[in-house]
Amino acid sequence: MALVPFSFGPKSVGGVRHRTPPFFKTKKVGLLGNTASIQFAPWGDPSWTLLAHPCCRPECRREPDWYFDMHVPACFQVQRKGWNPDYYDWLKKLQTPIFMQEAWPEIPMAVRYPIERVLSEARPYFSNHCAWMIALAMTEGVTHIGLWGCQYSHQSERGHQRGSLEYWLGRFEGAGGKIVLPPKWTNLLADPPELYGYQSHDKEGKLVYAGAIDDDPRGKSSEKTNYVDVALTSMFEGKAVATTNTRSYGCTIKYAP
Repeated sequence: MALVPFSFGPKSVGGVRHRTPPFFKTKKVGLLGNTASIQFAPWGDPSWTLLAHPCCRPECRREPDWYFDMHVPACFQVQRKGWNPDYYDWLKKLQTPIFMQEAWPEIPMAVRYPIERVLSEARPYFSNHCAWMIALAMTEGVTHIGLWGCQYSHQSERGHQRGSLEYWLGRFEGAGGKIVLPPKWTNLLADPPELYGYQSHDKEGKLVYAGAIDDDPRGKSSEKTNYVDVALTSMFEGKAVATTNTRSYGCTIKYAP
């Protein structure tokens, strides 16, 4: 089923007035993805400006304030996306501003991403959309960045993109910004959770645990076993760790021929 744009009133975000900086209406910016923790996003809090790639649109409880699709036309002109069979047509009818490489004329709400401005102030380390979002937010003087539904698990095919996200979060926090994470269903900046050296090995010098963080590969279970927490608790209590090794889960990285 094709995604139909939300209806908008006179105070809606969007339109040509957002084609020049400052782009974001608040100093708190939320990044949205499509894993389970998106449900904790501040949907009803107007102090947050919400940014998203269109793929998470079906999970949103309100229209994001900005979309990002930083791909080349050969990618976004592909009509049949798994999450939207009419994606290219949807882009043409979109009523919400979307950052893209260019202000493509067939997509009226497309806004050219200010790449020159961003690269003049930053290391060119961008392997995911969140990195582009954070870098732009920093040029806008944003004070808070929240991440809901953004996992980039190293045990999935997006694992190679995670380093760039962590780098930009580190830069933001190092510059005095505040990072807001969901209360559960995320392991960003906490995987592995133990302090290396102090907590990663037992008194005999053996690695306490290696493997998957939990038994919930899809990140949707509310009753999962966190293997790392269990192992650390056993170690701190002086007990033997029952499960010392599990098989990591996730998809293989797929490359185009």
